[in-house]
Amino acid sequence: MPDTTHPVPDTTPTDETTQDLTRDVLASQAVLSEATRQVDIIHTSLVGMTAIIVMLLGAVAMPILGFAPVKQAMPLAVIIITSFVGIGYLYYVNYRVHQHVSNQSRLTEVLVNSLGQGFLFFDRQGLCGPVYSQACLDLLESVPADKNIQDVLRIPENQRGDFKDWMDILYMPNHALGFDDVIKFMPQYFPHTQDRRVSLVYKPIYARAGTLYQVVLIATDQTEEYAAQQRVKQQQNFAEMICRIFKERNQFRATLAHVREFLDLADKPDLKREDSAPQLRSLHTLKAAVKHFHLAELGDIVHQLESDLRSEKIKTDEDFQQIMRDGCKLISEALAGLKIEVRELVGHDYEWRGNTHDVEESAIQEFVREMHARKTDPEIIQRFLATIAAVPANDCFRTFERELHDLAGLMGKQVKPVRYTGTNPRVLIQPIQSFLFSLTHVCRNIVDHGIEAPITRMARGKDPAGQVSVHSEIIMPDDRPGEWLHIVIGDDGSGIDPQRIRQRLTSIDPEGAWRNEDDHKVIQRIFNWGFSTRDSVTEISGHGVGMEAVEREVKLLGGTIQVFSEFYKGTRFDILIPYILDVEKMPKQPGLTVVNR
Repeated sequence: MPDTTHPVPDTTPTDETTQDLTRDVLASQAVLSEATRQVDIIHTSLVGMTAIIVMLLGAVAMPILGFAPVKQAMPLAVIIITSFVGIGYLYYVNYRVHQHVSNQSRLTEVLVNSLGQGFLFFDRQGLCGPVYSQACLDLLESVPADKNIQDVLRIPENQRGDFKDWMDILYMPNHALGFDDVIKFMPQYFPHTQDRRVSLVYKPIYARAGTLYQVVLIATDQTEEYAAQQRVKQQQNFAEMICRIFKERNQFRATLAHVREFLDLADKPDLKREDSAPQLRSLHTLKAAVKHFHLAELGDIVHQLESDLRSEKIKTDEDFQQIMRDGCKLISEALAGLKIEVRELVGHDYEWRGNTHDVEESAIQEFVREMHARKTDPEIIQRFLATIAAVPANDCFRTFERELHDLAGLMGKQVKPVRYTGTNPRVLIQPIQSFLFSLTHVCRNIVDHGIEAPITRMARGKDPAGQVSVHSEIIMPDDRPGEWLHIVIGDDGSGIDPQRIRQRLTSIDPEGAWRNEDDHKVIQRIFNWGFSTRDSVTEISGHGVGMEAVEREVKLLGGTIQVFSEFYKGTRFDILIPYILDVEKMPKQPGLTVVNR
C-alpha cells in the first residue's frame, strides 16, 4: 500500500537560516537604540523605589493592620539603612542615566547639526514643535519653534487657502490620496533671500494607531549641486547646439538672417505699439527658431522681450520704443557673441568638405538666369533646377520633425517618427523659405494643443505616442490654373473644440460674425491675429501670433491654408501653394546656402 502519512518537515537550521536569524537579531539591536535601553533602566529604578516606599509604608501601617509595631532598634536600623542605601543607589543609577542621556542628546545634536540640514516638526494645525536643528536658522532664515509652518515657509497670501486644504487632506485618515501623493502639492523649495536653492522634503511620523501624528520637514541646501547641474546642462546644451548647427547649417544661417531682419524691422523710427504686429510676429517666429538650435541665452532674451512688449504696463509709444531698443541691444550683443562661438562651423562662402560642396543659392540662380539669357533649351534648365537646385519636399521637413520631438520631450509627451506620404516632389527651397520657417508654429501648435499626455491618450484608447504625418504632392485643381504644391500636416491628437473657440471669441469679439458660422468656419479663427486659448505668452505658445504668421506666409505665396479637425481624433492643416520650378519665378535677392551632394 502506498504511504499516506504526511512527511514531517525538516526543522534543522541550515547555514542560510542561521544567517537570516543573525541578521534579524542585529536589525533588532539596531532598532533598539541606546536611549531605549536607558529608559528600561529608569523603569527598573522606579520599580525599586516603589518597593522601598511600600516597605516603609508597611512598617508604619503595622499597628493599624493589627500587628505589633517595630520597637527594637536593630530592625528599625536595618529598615532605615536599607531604605537609604536603596534610595542612594537608585539616585546614583538615575544620575548615571541622566548623564548618559545628556551625552547622547549632545551627540545627537552634534550629529544632526553636522549634516547641515534643517530639521523641524509640525502638527495637524501646522504648528512647529520646539525641537529643530541649528541649520534652520540659516536655511529657513528663522527660528521655527512655535511658529506656523506657513509663516516659516513664507507661503504667499493668495496660496495659503490651498496650502491649508492640502494640510487637511494630509492628516485626513483613509483618504484616497496617500502621503507621498499629497506632499507633491506642498512647497518643494524655500524662497531664500540670498538666491540659495533650498529643497524641502517631507517625512511622516505615525502614531501607534497608524494615523499621521506629525510631519518632519527636512531642508537641504542644494545650491552648489544645482550650480554644478546647470554647468553640466550648459555644456550639454552647447554640444547639442554645435551638433544641430553642424547638421543644419543652412537653416542656422536662415535663422541668423531672420535675426538681422527683425533688428532692421525694429529699428524703424517712431514705431507705434498699435502698428507693431509685424515686429511681434517676427519676434515670435524668431523665438521658435533660436530655441530649435538650443541657443538658450538668445532664446531667453527673445522670450523676455516678447513678454515685455505685450505687458499691460506699457502705456505710451515711448515706453514701447524704449523696451524695443533695450531688447534689440541685448539681442545684438548675444548675436555677436554667438557668431564668435560658431564662426568655424558656419564656414566661409565656398569650401569643400569631403564629397559635399557648399554653393550659395544665389550663384545657382545667376547661373540659371545666364542659361536662360543664352536661350538654353528650357528642358535642360528645368532638369537642372529639378536635380541641382531643388530638393525632395520631405527633406524640407527635417527641421520640423526634430523640433517636434524636442518639444514633445520638453512637455513630457511622446511622438512617433513623422509618417511621410505622397509623391515627395522636388521643390526649390528659396521661394518658400519663409513659409518653411513659419512651420515652427504648426509644430508647436501640434505639441502644445494637439498631442495629449501619454496617460490621457491611453485613457482614450490611443497609443501613448502621438502620430504626426506630412503629405506632399503636386496637383492641378480644376478651379486653379497651373501646378500647386499640396501639403497636409496632420496629427491624431485631441482635435479642436469649436465650443472652446466660441467661448474665447465671446470675450474677444462678443458681437462678431462668428456667431452665425458653423464649426468648420469657427475653427478657422485660430488664424486670426491675437486669437489664442492661452492667457499669456509661454515658451511654447505665442498667445495668438503663431498661426496667424503661418497663414500670412502662405498668402504671400498666393496660397491658402485651412484647418480640419475632429474632436478627440485629430487635426490636419491643408495647405496649397503655387509650385515654383521656373527661372522666371525665382527670387532675385541673394539667397541662403543649399547643400548639394
